[in-house]
Amino acid sequence: GDTAIEDGVWIGMRAMIMPGIKIGEGAVIAAGSIVTKNVPPYTLVAGNPAKEIKKRFSEDIILRLLRLGIYNLPEKQFAKIQPLLFDNDIAALEKAVSLLDK
Repeated sequence: GDTAIEDGVWIGMRAMIMPGIKIGEGAVIAAGSIVTKNVPPYTLVAGNPAKEIKKRFSEDIILRLLRLGIYNLPEKQFAKIQPLLFDNDIAALEKAVSLLDK
């Protein structure tokens, strides 16, 4: 099957992703990992076979990030909110996205 790698994914050097696997938004694949199962959004996996090490954020924050759909924004709008992506204030990011011209 087709392999799908969503936006914002980090893949470490020499990681292998097997055919038909889906890597969720914002996931992190550690270097040298062999991914044999789908990886949920914003999840760090490592090893052979790759196993979940931890979530990058709480489940609540992950759901809020996915609802924002920031990777679907037009480039100019994404550029406006990009500085907020380096912050830890999800409420500020939500507010900024809600104020964008849709």
